[in-house]
Amino acid sequence: MKPTIFVVEDQQDLRESICEELDRSGFNTVGAPHGEKALSLLHRSGARPALMLLDLLLPHKDGWEVVASMKADAKLRNVPIVVMSAVPPQATSLQAQGVAATLSKPFTMEELLFVVTRFVKPEKARRT
Repeated sequence: MKPTIFVVEDQQDLRESICEELDRSGFNTVGAPHGEKALSLLHRSGARPALMLLDLLLPHKDGWEVVASMKADAKLRNVPIVVMSAVPPQATSLQAQGVAATLSKPFTMEELLFVVTRFVKPEKARRT
């Protein structure tokens, strides 16, 4: 079964391109336009994603609120979170919040895949 990656990004074009690239690379993706929708999808699906790609500046619930909600949930607290941001926060505050890595915007799809595969291997790579 392909690992599932949640992509939480309010810019629709960017969210769709990230999902398409990850789908082509052997992952399942679930896209959400804001934090509230992402949390609702996480709780409704009942599945634990392999990774969360999370923009910080989001409408409704921002990235930090999503991180806090996930860390407070026993089922989701160990899901690695990669923050995508044009203004990356201090590394120390990220570690304190439990964020695994950052991806500075703008990034290339190669950079995205490099960071993602540090945490999750795509299905086709797992079989070998």
